[in-house]
Amino acid sequence: MTNPSSPLPALLPDEDQQVTIVSVRDGNISVLPARVLVTRPHKIALSLEAPSAEAQRWTDGQSLTLLYTHGEHIMRLRAELRERVADDRVTVEPIGEAKEGDRRDFRRADLEARIRIRKCPSRDTAEARERQLATPLPEESPEFEIQSVNLSGSGVSFEANEPFELDDLVDIRVVLEMRPRRIVSMIGRVVRHVRPDLPKPIVAVRFAELSEADQDAVIYSVFAAHFATVGLGNELTLDDVDSP
Repeated sequence: MTNPSSPLPALLPDEDQQVTIVSVRDGNISVLPARVLVTRPHKIALSLEAPSAEAQRWTDGQSLTLLYTHGEHIMRLRAELRERVADDRVTVEPIGEAKEGDRRDFRRADLEARIRIRKCPSRDTAEARERQLATPLPEESPEFEIQSVNLSGSGVSFEANEPFELDDLVDIRVVLEMRPRRIVSMIGRVVRHVRPDLPKPIVAVRFAELSEADQDAVIYSVFAAHFATVGLGNELTLDDVDSP
């Protein structure tokens, strides 16, 4: 717990809060998920979700940007690496004040993707996930189609090729243009019909089952697509997230 006699600067991340660490190397964006262990006015201890080769290349003074939620908004906080405690634990020092982004800033992105969508035969998420994992698809499968999807770490909207009802479960496979290219799979639950008037209605689903590794890949792709479209923004510059 923080010492009440030493108030924190406004809007620092809370202890045990999930954050995203952003750095840039040679113009390539690295996005790493982490959790806050300790928050102090001049120190934030972070636990990386897993040891990272990119994090291993960070040196003392490495400039990073922490992105985290505060209410309806995403906060951006510059920080510098101060100590590497272990392969998956670091201590950073906040630099300046946290800046508030737009409500949906960094949360989702529109991107062209090869996607495969099928309605699950049941509404049991465990059963649907088990069936999905038992039927992997190769990247070159003709069942994938190119769509413009709206993707986030918690859900996706897409053009439906078959009718879906609210609460239907959907088997979703997406080819992400990463290095190397990656297929992610998730079970989604239909939560909204965005454009039911279209020949191919737009359906929104919230992810109900996906692996942590696949979610990290989705989040990375969302950040990369966002930055590729709008750049690093007026408040988030290459200097803010520069890597050696």
